Amino acid sequence: MRIIVDRELTQLDAYAEGADEIEGILDGSLADDGARIHLATFPDPVLVTDPWRIAQLPAAQRDVVSSFFGLPRRTLEYDGVTMDFDASRHPRVWSPSIDTFLMCKALSQVIDEAAPGASVLEVGCGSGFIALYAMEALRRRGAPASEVHVVDIEPQALQVALGALERAADTTLVTASLGRRGDALRVRGRYDLVLMNPPYIRRPADLVGAAHKDNPWEGVALLRELAEQGARHLNPGGSLVLVMSSLCDGLARPWFDAGWKVETLATLEVPLKVYAVTSGLTQKSRAWISYLKDVEGLAVHEPPLRGYATWQRLEILRCRPLA
Repeated sequence: MRIIVDRELTQLDAYAEGADEIEGILDGSLADDGARIHLATFPDPVLVTDPWRIAQLPAAQRDVVSSFFGLPRRTLEYDGVTMDFDASRHPRVWSPSIDTFLMCKALSQVIDEAAPGASVLEVGCGSGFIALYAMEALRRRGAPASEVHVVDIEPQALQVALGALERAADTTLVTASLGRRGDALRVRGRYDLVLMNPPYIRRPADLVGAAHKDNPWEGVALLRELAEQGARHLNPGGSLVLVMSSLCDGLARPWFDAGWKVETLATLEVPLKVYAVTSGLTQKSRAWISYLKDVEGLAVHEPPLRGYATWQRLEILRCRPLA
């Protein structure tokens, strides 16, 4: 399945494509039906996979679209940049999501100002789509990146990111390093753009399992590390661009305000759709969601808003060192 998100995030379209899907799943014909069949359009998407909006489709269309969104393989496309992703091969890596594309939308403003031969670092790269978008956008400007470096604590993420980046690298040097909890910035050198879309869901320390006691705030520790150490990885005039959620901004935003000039590039209200948090099926999830409502001000809508009860605000921040 191919998912295409338009540049302004005003529309998401889903397509079946190729022999496996058109001739296999749909029992059609490439000769008769073409190499791509449109499945559905979703205006103003707030999720890439939106079960509630899929459920609003007419019954026959709903069932087909639901089955395609359940496939492990998908191609994601934003502003002409594409990535093939297979969750069955890389189950520990998150597929690009709506915050990924919001980050890319905001990045276009920064990339327009980048000097020729800019270097890029993505911290916590996941699939690597953001780094890939930055690399492709710089090339389209006629100023290819000199280097794109990605770092993540998950080896599978580096495998996915490096595969996508190296296929599109051309003259850009693509490099990677494996981070570790509490010391994710295991990189050398300085870059013109440092990018990060971190985990941002805080949870109280008493809900942290023994395996994660070194990271009691989920991804917020990574935000603090970047706020305190990120400037040493920037070239003069460089920018740090990151995602900040309303679920952690009360704690994390002051870290950046203290040492950085902070500019908001884009905002979007989106549902919180992390089942380990929102399901209410386990004691942990019930305690977690209660904590987010009471301590973090998680927005709760009753009746649900656009099919979802819990919402957060995402901001894309551009940060430049004050000194």
